[in-house]
Amino acid sequence: MTVDPRDSMELRLTLRRLEAAEAALADARRSLDAVLNRQSEAARAEAPTEAPAEVPVMAPVQGPPPPPLKYGKPAKPPKPSKPPVPTETKVIRAVAVAGSLITVAGVGLAVALAIQMGLLGPLGRVLLSTLLALALFGAGLWLDGYRHRVTDRDTAGMAAGVTALFVTSWLASAVILAALWLVLEWWPAWAATLALMAVWVVFLAVSVIRRLEWVAFFAGLSTLLVVPTFFEAFTPTTWIVALMPLTLLAVTTVLRRPAIRVMSGVAALFVQLWLSMDVLSTWSGPTQTTAIVLALLAMGSALAFATVTLRQPSPDDRADLLTVFVVPLLLLLFATPVAADAWAIWLLVPATVALAFLGHRHEQLLEMVAVCATAVAFVLVWENTPPFGAGARIDATIVVALFFLAAVVTVLWLEASGEGRVWPWAFWLGAALTVTFDLSRNVLGKSPLWLTDHIALVQAGLIAVFLGVVISRRKALAPLPVWAQIVLAVAGLHLSMVALVTAATWLGNLISGTSGMWLGYLVGHALVSILWMVLAAWILLAAPGLSDRGSLGAGMVLAVAGVVKLVFFDLGTLEGLPRAMAFLVSGVALLAMASLRTRRARPSQEHEQQAEHEEKRATQDQPEDELPGRVTEIDGEVHP
Repeated sequence: MTVDPRDSMELRLTLRRLEAAEAALADARRSLDAVLNRQSEAARAEAPTEAPAEVPVMAPVQGPPPPPLKYGKPAKPPKPSKPPVPTETKVIRAVAVAGSLITVAGVGLAVALAIQMGLLGPLGRVLLSTLLALALFGAGLWLDGYRHRVTDRDTAGMAAGVTALFVTSWLASAVILAALWLVLEWWPAWAATLALMAVWVVFLAVSVIRRLEWVAFFAGLSTLLVVPTFFEAFTPTTWIVALMPLTLLAVTTVLRRPAIRVMSGVAALFVQLWLSMDVLSTWSGPTQTTAIVLALLAMGSALAFATVTLRQPSPDDRADLLTVFVVPLLLLLFATPVAADAWAIWLLVPATVALAFLGHRHEQLLEMVAVCATAVAFVLVWENTPPFGAGARIDATIVVALFFLAAVVTVLWLEASGEGRVWPWAFWLGAALTVTFDLSRNVLGKSPLWLTDHIALVQAGLIAVFLGVVISRRKALAPLPVWAQIVLAVAGLHLSMVALVTAATWLGNLISGTSGMWLGYLVGHALVSILWMVLAAWILLAAPGLSDRGSLGAGMVLAVAGVVKLVFFDLGTLEGLPRAMAFLVSGVALLAMASLRTRRARPSQEHEQQAEHEEKRATQDQPEDELPGRVTEIDGEVHP
């Protein structure tokens, strides 16, 4: 193709004209900017400067400082909203998951076909499966490295592919090891278990080093199938697989993802529950060693979850709530059936005490929850501990003694901490009613023979000590609502009845045998009713340091409790002189309360009315110009 010289000449002339026009336009722009700058400087020089008007500012009012937070931590700042996941990324993730599943299915079909045709023996199947697992692992490493090297494309879909490759490789490895042990029986249990844990640690290490949180998540999800497959109750070397959820929890100290921590908690709960059910389903039941191991596993896991979460809280409060409160308590609860009737059940108490200590150091709400859980742990120990002495429940004095010792310490702690919630008091008083159930049943069931044992007297003494400490620290009950105080008072009255009747029955049996036992039982119940009424009268009429409202409430609770006991229990259970004396003395006490309380209230009302009348009269007699706040003749002067 030939070029016309005239066209090229014309093109060069046109380009020169454009360059000249651009230069002229730039000169014009600079000239215009200079003119505008000179005009603005002249306008600023001619404008008069005015001083800014002073605006009076009111002094800030110093309000009371906000009250310190008693529970929990300061509110966290709102989390930034996450960008929406693109549709393409979602599709690629779904394709990756489907691809991993279909790959596993295809390998299984190919192996099955080769077996049917006689082309592949057991050794060949194992070798090919191992090569497949290694190939998937290598492909995952290559793809993960490639997605970090490229910068000109979206790598979100590659991350899903990396996760699918690694998880598929892990599942294939677990299947191979299970086949070597359970199907082909080429490996012993300890070799397969150790190899499984080694492979598990390798995959967790890869997820930590390469920051593959979803690999750790799905690997933790797979433990719901892997642990039941490899665990055998009668093969202690396989028990190591129960540590897989704890190793996954250790990963969260580096990969601080709420999803991984929640998955580790769910896996720990499932593993503990499944282990307990599997051990209990055996025909011989759990041995002492099995019970101790499972109890130690539950206690260690509970403390580990609480410690890791308190030291490294996650951005998601719901995840922390699960791993601090729900998971530790349920782990201890799931271990109870296995540890029942074994000394391992006693490990529940130090576990809950350790949780309370962790809460005292980090989270006050956990401290209160653990204190309540300690009361429940004592009840579980009392119910499931191996028998003491003759094996009767009433012979378990050690449990009751340790419980009331812990209850006294708890009351002192509640007073020192100023705890104003109902739950700690309710849990511990409810536990006290539970561990003294045998005494209560015999006290109310008209079977005093069980109350003549010296063990019953020891328990009655422990109840008396506990009630004495509660009464001496009664100011700690002041922050509680009125209904809670009434309920706790009724429970305390029941415990006092149990202690007094038990002591009277034991003393009567000591003095004159069976006849004295029955007499002591009847006299004890009569004394309880009389003492309640006398105490109510004393509180209503002569108790020092109580307001009229407080004395009225406490006295009425005692009086109502005494009347209910007289009508619904003493009338049908007692007989002879004790019943007559109980009704006679209680009736006289009620009459005295009614009459003397009225006389006591009347002078106080008259005194209040007289004081009010004198104050009103003094106000009326005061000169008008001396009334408070009245302005005198001098302008601006006001009398105070």
